[in-house]
Amino acid sequence: MANPQNIRIFVRRYDCPMKHTVLALLLVMAVSLGEAAAQNIALGERVPEMKHTVWLDGHRAEPSTATYIEFYHSANEMSDAALERLCRLCDDAECDLRLIVVTKEKVAPRLRPLLSPHVAVALDQGGRGFAAFGVSYLPFGVLVDARKRTLWMGNSLQMNKQLFHQITNQ
Repeated sequence: MANPQNIRIFVRRYDCPMKHTVLALLLVMAVSLGEAAAQNIALGERVPEMKHTVWLDGHRAEPSTATYIEFYHSANEMSDAALERLCRLCDDAECDLRLIVVTKEKVAPRLRPLLSPHVAVALDQGGRGFAAFGVSYLPFGVLVDARKRTLWMGNSLQMNKQLFHQITNQ
């Protein structure tokens, strides 16, 4: 029969790695749950209200059947490329699309030339809009219908005319 004292020594000697393994697994689970909770929007659901936003030059875009909300930062080159592509999509006569560019920066001189009947710039003071949508990477955008329900979300560089028509059935 095994000596109980030897078993206690064995357990004491080898239980620490198990504790570390369990703690590591719990940490991984907590981080992944935190990441899942960071996404605040879901397809088919209403998007968060854009409260506390100030419109650049007081300009709001005209209503349309679809709105693309683009989150922008001037230091991100890919954001500039996505913005150019989205502005071309808004100018296309076949697409009834309104573009709202949301930024936390004061980059009015850079974004003012974009203002048009189809494009508006929302200055997100305090980053509340970014937080409400759970934005964790750029370029990032959300396509919503007239009832403010999410139709599509993701990397804005993926949005093109064909995808827009496919999603909106226009």
